[in-house]
Amino acid sequence: MVRKAVRILGILGLVLGLSVMGLAQTKTLTILHTNDTHSALLPFTHQPYPTPFTWLWPDHRQGWVDEFRGPGGFNRDYAGIARMSTLIKKIRQAKDNVLAFHTGDAFVGSFMFNKYLGYPELKIMENLYDAMAAGNHEFDLGMDALAGILSGVIPSGPAVTLPLLNANYNLTGHALAGLLQRSIVRTVDGVKIGIFGIGNEDPTNFSAEVIARFSNDPYAVAGMQAYELRAQGCQVVICLSHLGTLLDTEGLSQVPGVDIIVGGHSHDLFRRAILRNGKIIIQAGSHGRYLGELQVMVEPGGGVKLLNWRSHEVDKTVKPDPSLKAQLDMLTAGVVQDPRFGPVFTEAVAYAFRNIDQEWPAKGPNRDAPLGILVADAMKSALLASPGLPPVDCVLDPMGYTEFGIPAGKVVGNDILRAVPYGYDPASGLGFKIVIAPLPGEFILGALEYTVTYVEYTDSLSVQPSGLTFAYDSSQPPAASLGDISRLDPMSVKIGDEYVAANLQKIYYVGMTDQVFKFLNSLVGGGLVKIDTGLFEYNAVRDYMRALRFVSYRSEGRVIDTAPGPALALSRR
Repeated sequence: MVRKAVRILGILGLVLGLSVMGLAQTKTLTILHTNDTHSALLPFTHQPYPTPFTWLWPDHRQGWVDEFRGPGGFNRDYAGIARMSTLIKKIRQAKDNVLAFHTGDAFVGSFMFNKYLGYPELKIMENLYDAMAAGNHEFDLGMDALAGILSGVIPSGPAVTLPLLNANYNLTGHALAGLLQRSIVRTVDGVKIGIFGIGNEDPTNFSAEVIARFSNDPYAVAGMQAYELRAQGCQVVICLSHLGTLLDTEGLSQVPGVDIIVGGHSHDLFRRAILRNGKIIIQAGSHGRYLGELQVMVEPGGGVKLLNWRSHEVDKTVKPDPSLKAQLDMLTAGVVQDPRFGPVFTEAVAYAFRNIDQEWPAKGPNRDAPLGILVADAMKSALLASPGLPPVDCVLDPMGYTEFGIPAGKVVGNDILRAVPYGYDPASGLGFKIVIAPLPGEFILGALEYTVTYVEYTDSLSVQPSGLTFAYDSSQPPAASLGDISRLDPMSVKIGDEYVAANLQKIYYVGMTDQVFKFLNSLVGGGLVKIDTGLFEYNAVRDYMRALRFVSYRSEGRVIDTAPGPALALSRR
C-alpha cells in the first residue's frame, strides 16, 4: 500500500516540490503538540497510603506513611488543561511563529467526558491550538453524536470552532462532512503552511458505520493531500497523524511531499525527534503529561531542517492558568453533584501498594499485565456473586480495552474509570456492560489463536484472562485463516484445572464486555449467544477493589510467550 502510493504520487510530488517558489530568507518555525489527552482536564494527583491502623480507625487518618511507595506513585501531581494552557501561552509569548496542534483522542478517559461528552475540552482548546486531528475515540459515541457535539446541538452551546482534521474518512452525505475538514492552510511570517489530518483505519477501534467510510489506503490519501497543498503554494506540509509510531515511521515516512509528521495514537513519549526518509516525526506521550516543542528552519530554497525537539513535563511546577479556574471548578462540581457519580475525584475506594501497570513486564515471557488481570478478576468476581447467572468459568478481556494504569496510593473512582473508560451508557453514564457467552472449547482455542495473530505489531488484542491460562509462540507464522492453529499451544490452554483441548465440544461460560462479544460475533459472521447480566465493568472493578481495600497486583504468567526473545509490540490503541 505504501509503495503503491509512492509510485503514483512520487513524480508529481517531486515536480511540485521543485516548483514551489523559494522564500527570500530563512525562517524559524516552532510547533507545539500534544496527543491522546483523553479528557484529562484535571491534574493527576495521587496521595500516599494511610497505615492499616488509620484504615481501621478513621478518626486517626492523619497519620500517613510512605514506606510502601510504588515507583513514581507517591504524591505525583501532573497534567491538567489549566497547566497546559499556561505552558502554551508562555511559549507563544516568548517566541515568534508558533503553531500548536493536538493529534487526536481528546475524548474519553474521565468522568468529565462521561458527564459532558467532550464539549468543554474542545471549547477550551479553541484558544490554545490551531488545529486537531480526529482520533478514533472522537467517534466512540457514534457519528451522529460527534456531529451534535461539534455543532453545539447536544450541549446547547455555540459550535466548536477548532479545526478538526481528517482526510481519509469519506464523510459524504453525513453532517460531519461540514464539520470536519481535510486540511487547512496557515501563513506564518510569510511561510505558507499546509496541515492535514490522517486517522487510523483499525477496525477494532471503530463501529461499522465508520469502518464503511475508510479510504482503505491512508498513505495514498496522505500523498494526495500533500500534492494538493503543494499545488496551492504551501512551502511546508504537516501531517497530523493518528496512526501510531509504527505506521508513521514505516508508512507515512515514505509518502512524498510531507515535511513533518506530528504523531499520536500509540501514546509514545519520544526521547528525540525521528528523522526518516527526509521527514521529521514526533510524538509527546499521552494524557496531557507532556507538551512537545519542535523548532525547524524553513530554508529559502525549500525544505525543512530540524533545529531542536524537546518535551516539557506538565507538572506541579507549572502554575495553572487562573482564567480557567472558575470553569473547571464548575465542571468538577457538576460531576460530583450528579447522583450517578458523586465524589469520584476525592473519595477513597481502595489503596494500591504499588503501581498497577497497564503493560506487561518489559523483560521475560509473561504476557499478562497487572491491570488487565485485575480487571478480569473483578469481572469474574462480580459475575460469580450475582444470583441467577450461570457459574462463569473464565473471563477474557483484551488489553486494548484498558487505558491507563492505576498509580500507587489512594485510588478514587476517577482512577478506575481512567483504567476502564470505554463504552457509554447514557442512563448510568458508565461504560461497557458485562455479558456471558456460552462457547465450546474449540471456539475458545480459535479465538485465542486470533488474539496472538498480530502481537508483533499491536498488543490491543492480547487477552488478559481470569480462570484461564495459555501459552503461545510469537516466532511461529500467524495462522493462515480463521480457525487454524499456529502460534497457540493448544495443549497449554486450561480453564481452571481442565485442559480445553480434551473438551473441545464442552460449553464453557465465558465472561466478557459487550464490546468484546460484538467483535467476536462479527468475526464469525453472527450466531453467537449472549446472556445479559446487568453489570457494568466500572462497577465490578470499583467494588472488587473496595472489597480488597489494599490492592497489589503483579504479572503472574497467566499468558506466556515461549518464543526465544519474544518481540514487544510497537503500537497499540
